[in-house]
Amino acid sequence: MKSLFKGTYNLAQTVFIERTQAYSIAQAHFLFCNRIAKRRNVPIRNILRIFDGTRPNYDISLEMIFEESDD
Repeated sequence: MKSLFKGTYNLAQTVFIERTQAYSIAQAHFLFCNRIAKRRNVPIRNILRIFDGTRPNYDISLEMIFEESDD
């Protein structure tokens, strides 16, 4: 089941704050990077290289877990 994640990304003195539904933190990270790449009109590989985890330039937090109902 999907969860709601909030991502805060710091790129060249610009802060991107996004929310997305994803199955995992890794999927949410990819979706956030894809959105940033589209906005900046650059290949996603460039953004993934910047946010590769070697620097503290992004944060992803879990905001909500969606549970399935038996209805």
